[in-house]
Amino acid sequence: MRLVHKGLVLLIGLTACANPVPPSGGPPDRTPPALVESTPPPNATNVQDPRIRLVFSEGIDPASVARALSITPAPERPPKVRVRGRTVTFSLPTPLRSNTTYVLTFDTDLRDLHGVSLREPIVLAFSTGPTINRGQLVGRVLDAASGQPVANIDVYAYALTDSLPLRTWPPSPDYRTQTDPEGRFQFAYLSDQRYFVIALADRNRNRQPDPGEAFAAPPHPALQPDTSGQLLPTPWLITHLDTLPPILRQVRPLSNRRLQVRFSEPVRLQTRDPSRWLLFTPETAIPIQAVYQVPARPFDVLLYTPPLQPVTHWLRAGGVVDTAGNPVRPDTVRFTGLARRDTLRLRFLGFIPGAQARLLPNQLLQLRFNLPPPDLAAYLTLTDTTGRPRAFRLESADGTTYTLIPDPPLRPGEQLHLTLEGRISGHPDTLWHATLTLMPAAMLGSLSGVVQAADTTAPVIVELLPETPALPVQKQRLPPGGGTFHFESLPEGRFRVRAFLDYNGNQRWDGGQLLPYAPPEPLSWLPEPLQTRPRWEIAAGDTLRFSRLHLP
Repeated sequence: MRLVHKGLVLLIGLTACANPVPPSGGPPDRTPPALVESTPPPNATNVQDPRIRLVFSEGIDPASVARALSITPAPERPPKVRVRGRTVTFSLPTPLRSNTTYVLTFDTDLRDLHGVSLREPIVLAFSTGPTINRGQLVGRVLDAASGQPVANIDVYAYALTDSLPLRTWPPSPDYRTQTDPEGRFQFAYLSDQRYFVIALADRNRNRQPDPGEAFAAPPHPALQPDTSGQLLPTPWLITHLDTLPPILRQVRPLSNRRLQVRFSEPVRLQTRDPSRWLLFTPETAIPIQAVYQVPARPFDVLLYTPPLQPVTHWLRAGGVVDTAGNPVRPDTVRFTGLARRDTLRLRFLGFIPGAQARLLPNQLLQLRFNLPPPDLAAYLTLTDTTGRPRAFRLESADGTTYTLIPDPPLRPGEQLHLTLEGRISGHPDTLWHATLTLMPAAMLGSLSGVVQAADTTAPVIVELLPETPALPVQKQRLPPGGGTFHFESLPEGRFRVRAFLDYNGNQRWDGGQLLPYAPPEPLSWLPEPLQTRPRWEIAAGDTLRFSRLHLP
């Protein structure tokens, strides 16, 4: 909600805290505090008194004021703030700068005594000269994966001395605001110069970009404010540039032969080669027999070893990367072996997507185990309907989930039978069966649409993002300038469509970087998911468009 109070633009909203404290004898308080009076008044000019007095509609949580308040230009040291009920007072360093517009911003960390926080920032401005700055920059922050607005993201503006992007980070931004529930942000009262504007998930609240924090690089490195208040056409796109290696946090023995290795973030095995790991005692190196993962524990890698003694061991990881491909840091962790014998036995957990598998084109059957199975191919038989054997191969990235790849591939109308012998897990009288067929064309649909790009210097990549997690993302490459995309053989379901200009040719969207500045690749989404239907081609009613960036 946007209100005007005595010339002051107030961006006010509602966010309930996790456990609101209700007033005695009444319903829970869900109304955020509002600014009702200020000294100096909003938009005042020729202000010389450094004392600031603010009166809110209800009592303010004193601890939230310092977190929420930012002042431009930033004082050399934070002012001492006094909170008494509804009144907040403090003084700016004296003397005030001449002919300067001061901007006070309270972000959504400001809460009342019941824990109800602002939904949008409150901004108060005054000038020590006869005029007040009127420059504005208005933008929108969206999630790059979904195209949906991102609320309560910090947005920082840094004044530029020339038209070049920043080379180093200043101690603090010159201006600070946050996005509203629609992902929209607005800087007002800006001076007449260019700005470098970033969006940041500032988790540690230090008002600095830190490695690992999600961010959005600006669509242009130098933005000039104007007085129109018009929304910039190109949004800021939240992305995550992960350059930090995963860290080996803990080694936990599960038995005398199995070790659970915990990392600081989700990881995957770049290789299952045990020789990439180093396990040793002061006396000897110990060979690792198997390295594997189970899908339900993405932070963990499991090791199978010879029987270990309950003495001190050291372990160094290798062949492990995080989801961004950063290799594990070569740290060594100490642990004490466990004397308890290992009693875990191999179990077959099932077929994916199921024993009666109607597979999509390019989809393959998988077999999942709780441990790495020995010589799995020796316990499998694949035949056609006449009983003739079909050649196949097996692939596994984690050592417990195996993909069955028939040779030649499964054809439309063909049916294959797979048998897994139970003796692989000590059950000689058990057989597990699966039937493989391709989903018939009558159960599949298609989807098409049009992309138009004014920039013809890069090809267009169109991505089909299923809302069902089990389905893979599909991509198509269109020539520079765009054209028509067409995805076939799709199951019934809902799909989001996005497209980007692939400047670097790696066929994945790149969100740019802050320092040194690199712009994000232009990205666009269809506004709504598309629902596919069997035997129907769904044509998108909207055109995905890329226009050139227009700056104020």
